[in-house]
Amino acid sequence: MRKFSSIFFLIFLVFLVSCENKVNVPDKEISDSSTETPDEDSGTVQEPLFDLKVEANEKNVLSCRLTFSTSEERKTFVKYYSEKHAGYKIGEDEAKSEHYFFLWGMRENRDYKIEIYDAGTSELLAKTNFRSGKAPDSIFPLHLVANEKESVQPGFLIIAQQSEPDEARMEPIVFMIDTDGFVVWYFEHYLPGFSILTDPAYRKKTNTILLGIQKWQMEDVLTEEGIEIDLEGNIVWKSPDIQWTLYGETTWHHVYRALDDDTLVLIRAQYNDRVISDRIVNLDRNYFELWSWGYFDSPDYFDTVECSELSEYWCDWTHNNAAMMFKEDDTLYFNSLWLGFYKMDMNTKEVLWKFGKDGDFTMLSDHPYPWPANTHDPKFMDSSRKRLLFFDNGITDRFYSRIIEYEIDEEAMTAEITFEYDGLDSGHAWWAGLGWGDADYLENGNILVTKGLVDESQNSSIFEVTRDGRVVWEIYSYQEEGFMIELYNAEKFMPPLEFLNE
Repeated sequence: MRKFSSIFFLIFLVFLVSCENKVNVPDKEISDSSTETPDEDSGTVQEPLFDLKVEANEKNVLSCRLTFSTSEERKTFVKYYSEKHAGYKIGEDEAKSEHYFFLWGMRENRDYKIEIYDAGTSELLAKTNFRSGKAPDSIFPLHLVANEKESVQPGFLIIAQQSEPDEARMEPIVFMIDTDGFVVWYFEHYLPGFSILTDPAYRKKTNTILLGIQKWQMEDVLTEEGIEIDLEGNIVWKSPDIQWTLYGETTWHHVYRALDDDTLVLIRAQYNDRVISDRIVNLDRNYFELWSWGYFDSPDYFDTVECSELSEYWCDWTHNNAAMMFKEDDTLYFNSLWLGFYKMDMNTKEVLWKFGKDGDFTMLSDHPYPWPANTHDPKFMDSSRKRLLFFDNGITDRFYSRIIEYEIDEEAMTAEITFEYDGLDSGHAWWAGLGWGDADYLENGNILVTKGLVDESQNSSIFEVTRDGRVVWEIYSYQEEGFMIELYNAEKFMPPLEFLNE
């Protein structure tokens, strides 16, 4: 074992040295600090750029750090690309003499050319290179089955994978893929006991990613239940350490999100004997409770407990899986898998209306299944909150899943179906009969769908569908006999990179 460890250590050192890229010229090698002024195409450093270094990022081998100095303040930009990957351009906001770039979004095992330019003149100042590493094996392979590039929303897809039924094969990892299905970023985190990273959300304002952590064992160990990381993989914030396990009253489930004011919205379980319900809380970053409400707090409105899932141990009454909080007008929208979608006044904690079957809206559309049933993660299209999108599981009545959108009029209290996709006519139908599922609006008008928890006869997948019902992009998760990767939700976003032409 000691001999094997020594060999491994030597290999690791070689890997690190290989990532400390030098600037190469034909038939010789010069140091990073060279101030020679050779021909542009020779691959050497030109004055006045010096101290050029490329260092591997130990937290993510699909990225590196680029540093260099200039004799005078310059505003620069960098292009990096490989033979089969068009790559990206990234630039500085202001002129400086000490320059730092984090180069990321690379595909694995590729030789990338790095070019540094003066932003004012577009003069090529220097060229170097970097070879990306191999993504971790804990990322199960994905299979791209559709990609109509001209109709697909550009960007990166951020994914937190979960396994079924062997959770022990999972590692706490979250990753990104590009539209061609290549892994281009990842983050690994370790917690004692079995835990997974989930509910990842990219925050454009801070260029960070907020992650919730679910821990299913060792509840007596003090650990965090949420972290925020930068794109380099550094933890910039973590929640207070608490003792918790999934579906405990002190931890979160389904939702772990940040609001624009940098506070947090969580859903927590709430118990009354054998009945399990939910409580929505708003916390500051020190976990001081700013606002809280649970179904048990409104017995006059939620006056009947009916168990949609009754076992020997518990009665699953509400199963709340979404909460959208708008502090600017003190409004909360929340969604129960079994009961429906609600709007609440946060000041009075009065339920203003219910949307769904037996709710407060009149349906204008003629449809055999006009109302959503057993929904996940509703979204509003924009700030007007007139268009409302659901991933509709159909567990209790339809027995097939769909994406459905409504136009709602709160003055007239009417609703009309404006979009529906179920794949029944195209052979793309699915049923997330055990729950889960997610649907998001995309900038180009398409809708991103995460299939969720499906039967073994189907693949859990993520697909992009147009308004006219065409699936223009889809990727399958990993599946083998007796084991499959299930996808709870996913988010697509435009990274702070300029994509070079393919």
